[in-house]
Order: sequence, then structure tokens, then C-alpha cells
Amino acid sequence: MTDGNPIEEQYSYDGWLVFNELFDTTLLAEGIGISEVVETFPSYEGGAPNDPDNGFEHTELSQKIQSLAELSDGFERYAENLHAFKYVDEDWVQEWGYDEEANQQIFYRDKHDEVEIFWDSDNEVMMFRGDQQLLERKRKSLRSGLSGSLELDPVDFDFDFFLWVLYKKYKGEELSADLRVRNLTRGKTIGDQKDNLGRQVQVEGSENIIRSLMLIAPVLAGKKIKGIQGQFVMESHTISAEIQHGGKVHVKVSNSPLSGLSHLRRMGIALRFLSELIRLFSDWEELPDKERYPPASFFDELGDIAEEEGWDLQYDPREIKDEYRRKRGA
Repeated sequence: MTDGNPIEEQYSYDGWLVFNELFDTTLLAEGIGISEVVETFPSYEGGAPNDPDNGFEHTELSQKIQSLAELSDGFERYAENLHAFKYVDEDWVQEWGYDEEANQQIFYRDKHDEVEIFWDSDNEVMMFRGDQQLLERKRKSLRSGLSGSLELDPVDFDFDFFLWVLYKKYKGEELSADLRVRNLTRGKTIGDQKDNLGRQVQVEGSENIIRSLMLIAPVLAGKKIKGIQGQFVMESHTISAEIQHGGKVHVKVSNSPLSGLSHLRRMGIALRFLSELIRLFSDWEELPDKERYPPASFFDELGDIAEEEGWDLQYDPREIKDEYRRKRGA
């Protein structure tokens, strides 16, 4: 749905809202302006089959988001500090074909690699959107092109961060002043060794994974949560997202409140959610140990929930309780 804004109606993106690499950013020199940083990114000018080009092309996503009606003050400030780029690495494919006079000759078809890059200079975070295999191939050239004035520190969501999110939802507490969990519906756990639960366990189709035996049992057995999916609330927006260990986030559109919005609004909301999520993770890393890790009693309470759900407790939570007592410095 749009408000009749032609810019909103014309903007579109391909594929899913999957962001495969996330970064904290730090300016390498004091006193340097954002515009000066942007100017250090090698620009893409467009090449030819015998002289291919690569570099960064500035896009007008920020201006387009600012043109939207009914933006909150917070969203408007966010858009003002958002810088969007497209990294293009040209690849020309040689093909045989026929000209207008039916003469056979060689043609060149462009098959360029492209990665979308979004930099929130206010929160000092950066997000890459592109095919995972492509990002792995282009990681060195991408990061070297951006690192002239910026230090990029990869965001890798910690196993214990997911446990903390689970604990905050269990306690009914907000994640931050700007973000809270509405529900958690999927989860994945992983262990060092395979046991009768398997090395990896995945919970799907649950209305509340906190009451799912398929999550509680692995956690009490000492497995780590490696990913969660659920709905998160940011201002008036509800965002359905899958968050994975390793720094990958998929903002879902199908069967979510975002499905009724224009592509431009979806992208804007997804990017702001990512900025809030990365900032939340950075703040979590700085919390005192007693706030960063759940108390040992939480695992007893999970055991109680499992028994309420009809499960005969088969795992002694003593080891996992001792681990988190040590982490909390108790």
C-alpha cells in the first residue's frame, strides 16, 4: 500500500530481505566528516567488455525514504543518517548472435555482480544484502574498498545473546527502549557432540518456543541456541525476523505485517530494525555479567515448564546451572 507518492510506487527490490553480513563501523580518523568518508569509497563509473569497472555507486534510498508521508521523528532522523550504495563488479559474457542483417557476430552480455550496502552513520553500523556465495567471493574487494576511512568489525550474534533474548521474553521485559519481543516461534540449538537428541535440534511451528520441549530439552542438556525467529515490535511496526549465529538476518515479508506495505517502506523498516538489533547486541556485550547471563534459577524454571508440558525431566540441569553461575561471577 502506498500514499500515492510516485517515488514510493516506483521503488522496488529483487529477492528477499536477507542481510548476510553485518558490521559495527568506526571512523579511523578524528574530525573527518561523513561526506569525506563516502568520497573515499572507489566509485563505479561503468566500463566496457575490454575495460571492466568495479566500485561503489551511491543510491538515493535515503532521500526516497524521507519523501514518505507519516514518518515518525525517529524514522526521519534515521533516514537522514542512512547512506545506501551498490557495489558493482562488471563481468561481460561473450556470446555468438546475429545482427540485423543476419550476419553472425560476437555480442557481449553484462552479467555483473552486485551487492547492496547500507551504512547507518549515526548508529555506526553497516549491512550487506546480497547472495551469500557472491559475498564470500567479493568479501576482500568489498571490505578493502570501504576500509580507507572505516574500520569494519563483523557482527556475530553470540549463542548467549539468543538465550538472553529468550530470558527477557520469559520475564516479560523489553529488550531496549526501542525494541521488544512479541513472540518467539522458531529456534535452533547446536551441541559439541551428537547425543540422543542429535547434534542439532530445530523447533518449528511453535506459538511459544519457551514452552516447547524441543527447545527446553537441548538447552538443559547444554546445547547452545544458534538462531531464533519471531516477531519484534519497534515503534508501531511489527517485524517478523529470523536471526542466526554468524550475523545473518532474514526479515520476513510473507504472512507478516510488512506484506501490505510498499517495497520502499519494507526496506526502510527492515534497515532500521537491523540497526536497532545490532546496537542492542553491542549494548548486551557491555552489560555486567549478572545482567548479560540469566540466573541459574532460570534453568530450574525451564525444567518446571517441561514437566508442566508432560515431559519427564531426563537431564540434570546441574552442569548448565554451574556454567552460568561461573559466567555471572557467582
